[in-house]
Amino acid sequence: MVVMLPTVPVRIVLIAFCVIGVAICNSIAIAGCDLDKPLPRWRRRLVELSSQGFNAAILRCAGFWWPRVKGLQHWEEGKRIGAIGIFNHVSYCDAFVIVWALCPAGLTFAFTTDIPVLGKGIRALQNIYVPKEKDKDKQRVSMVDALRKRASTPGMPPLVIAPEGTLADGRCLLSFKTGGFVAGLPIVPILFRYKLTGHNPGWGVIRPYWHLLRLMTQFYNHVEVECLPVYHPSEQERADPQLYAANVRKLMAKHLDVPMVDQVWWGGGAADRSIAMALEAAGVKPSYDGRSVVAPPGVLDAKGRLDLTPWLEKAEGKKSR
Repeated sequence: MVVMLPTVPVRIVLIAFCVIGVAICNSIAIAGCDLDKPLPRWRRRLVELSSQGFNAAILRCAGFWWPRVKGLQHWEEGKRIGAIGIFNHVSYCDAFVIVWALCPAGLTFAFTTDIPVLGKGIRALQNIYVPKEKDKDKQRVSMVDALRKRASTPGMPPLVIAPEGTLADGRCLLSFKTGGFVAGLPIVPILFRYKLTGHNPGWGVIRPYWHLLRLMTQFYNHVEVECLPVYHPSEQERADPQLYAANVRKLMAKHLDVPMVDQVWWGGGAADRSIAMALEAAGVKPSYDGRSVVAPPGVLDAKGRLDLTPWLEKAEGKKSR
């Protein structure tokens, strides 16, 4: 880490130039275009060259010198039939890796287009933005319509979705939300694998600046992307999105050789903060390299588990005072 520390400022400057470059090139490529319609072929090609080229440079600056992609033929087959890509969300690096590897559109929040500079580059990918419906049923109908419209419109970029809804660390699969499965479309499972060589690129509860510093002071970070064969849902799976999501999750967990954890993301609200406070109060925290979780002696039981109930009660007591 110390040896690579002097290179960090140079890497950050180069990444900044790449972000500006992709924003400029993509803005030129989509100038005057209706992004709800397919781009002319030459404009789409310019978006692909710009996005993939600059993201490749960003990955090299972050230490991902030789990222690998396997099973591209399955992705191409999925594109031809309007399939959706489903991937396990391990790290914030996933976005750069998947744009470099596949240059798809994503299912994301509208605020991403407002990110300074980078937002202009993001718009060119023709993402689908989560509708701001308070009524969950209306939101679900809107999403189904949007997914089916995208799949049935020739010339639009294929869509990828992270059904876990948040970042895990690559050592398990969280529960899948059903949003990407409700339309009953074929799916291309996409697997992200990072090697924990000195540092875990997977996002955890480490402070973001420290995590980024550790990532960029690694001489070499490893990532592999694998596209599995297209998964065609059965009639039963089309009628039951939860069953469809569960079966795809089992398939991905088998190929990743990781356990499935029945945990969901609450959306970064009070529940998440309470759990973070409870873990902090119990002394449970990630190691400095993010590759393991450490706890004081006697906190975990014989199976390495922790009952958070008393710690949550203490955390709630502190908040109420």
